[in-house]
Order: sequence, then C-alpha cells, then structure tokens
Amino acid sequence: MAGTMQLKKHMSLVHEVSVNAPSDKVWDFLINIEKNYIAWHPKDHILFQWTKGTAFEAGARFYAEQYMMGVMIKYNGTISESIPGQKISMTFSFPLSLITDRIEIIIENHGAATVFRHVTHMKFRFLSRTIFKKRNINMLLDMDTHIKSEGENMKKILENVHQQED
Repeated sequence: MAGTMQLKKHMSLVHEVSVNAPSDKVWDFLINIEKNYIAWHPKDHILFQWTKGTAFEAGARFYAEQYMMGVMIKYNGTISESIPGQKISMTFSFPLSLITDRIEIIIENHGAATVFRHVTHMKFRFLSRTIFKKRNINMLLDMDTHIKSEGENMKKILENVHQQED
C-alpha cells in the first residue's frame, strides 16, 4: 500500500466506529480525557493535560505526549470549535501544524448506539509531497493504524462499562 499511496495537497483520514452506548457516555469519555488518555491508546499515549480553559470548550488549550512512528512527540493544541455532545475541532502548534490542519471529532446519537467519527484534515505542501514523500506516507500509515486503534479501544471500554451498568 505504501508504494502506491499518493500524497495530495489536501487529504483527510476518516475513521468511524459504532459504539453500543449512549452518546453522553462517549462525550463523558472525551471530557475526561486527562484520566482516559492512556487507556484510550495504552501503547502510544503518555500524557494529556489542559493548560488553559475548560475541557473541550472553544479556546481551551492542551499539552500532550505520545509516540508516533516509535518516537515520543510533545505537542500543544487549541480547541477551535466545540458543540457539547456533538463535535470538537482542534488545531495544533508547530511542528504538527505543518501537516495536520485540524482534527474533528463528531458524535452522532443513534439511540442506544453512537457513531464516533474521527477526521484528520491534512495538508502536504510541495516538499512534503516530493522530498519527504516516503516519510510522510509512513507517517500516514502509522496515523491510520493509531486512530483506528483509538476507536476500537474506546468502543471496548465504553461497551464494557455500559454492559456493567445494565
């Protein structure tokens, strides 16, 4: 797949998972990200903390540490949009901002089930698509695996909790 993948100027990674739990449980999981961050992806997540504002309110800022492609990275971000119970958009500081334009997390209520959608909007400038193409394709593949794991991990965690509450 890596050999045939092409980088475009604008790309999006979209992951969606159906969670057999009410949407308020998914929202609560996200709102409590400081305590749920490591459980969300135990292999890669190290630390998440709010540095300004209230969790997932527009303008709130955060600091996080995680592994990407086997290397620990530290980054800052800002919540650019928040619709409680429905949507969160975030942007990142340099160097993540070079490629990651923004991330959107969308929560759709479907009664007893909830659709959790994670959309990563990326931009690849000329040098990213040419000189750094191979590295960026490997990064995309790693991100794809990482984000898919996050969705599946959240599903397992919330469905187990929801079953215990019934």
